[in-house]
Amino acid sequence: MPHHCGSMAPHLLSGETVVTTERQHVAVLVPVTLVALICLGVPLVLIQLVPHQVGSTNVSGAKVIADAVVAVVVAAWYLLRVLRWRCQTYTLTTHRIVLARGVVSRVTESIALDRIQDTVVRRPLADRLIGAGSVEIQSAGRDGTEVLRLVPKPDRFYTQILQAIEDYRVIAYPGAAEQGERAAPPAPQGSAGGV
Repeated sequence: MPHHCGSMAPHLLSGETVVTTERQHVAVLVPVTLVALICLGVPLVLIQLVPHQVGSTNVSGAKVIADAVVAVVVAAWYLLRVLRWRCQTYTLTTHRIVLARGVVSRVTESIALDRIQDTVVRRPLADRLIGAGSVEIQSAGRDGTEVLRLVPKPDRFYTQILQAIEDYRVIAYPGAAEQGERAAPPAPQGSAGGV
């Protein structure tokens, strides 16, 4: 999947390739859409309730301008929210997981695959109904756990993370299998979580 808010290519390390790029499930836009519809509909209805003639002054031109202002403001706010959603990505590469967000000002964090200690998938009922879930990543040297919320098909993403970690261990620590895995760091404690 392409990286729509700036290419990941200039940020890749030597020998690093993108495995997959995910973003939050489109369902995160449902509440935003509802708020936008309410913020658009209510003022437009209220503006239409104002009579065309107030005293001896015709206000129909002002009503049209007010309608346009409300529509432009709500559309701009909604577009910004959609762009934020499009620009928040979770990119798994052969070396790390890159978390990027922001439209004008970008923030990019990365978690090296060899630092990941534990991964958990949480899929409450509401998330399962839409085919999403949260992937929690605990890594050495970081405070707390990084939570990737509402990832579509989280079990697939989780499996891709575990496979990338294993592939990285094989490349980064060649010969570890012959030495009884002593030279390689421990594999992450994976858990699919849930009931």
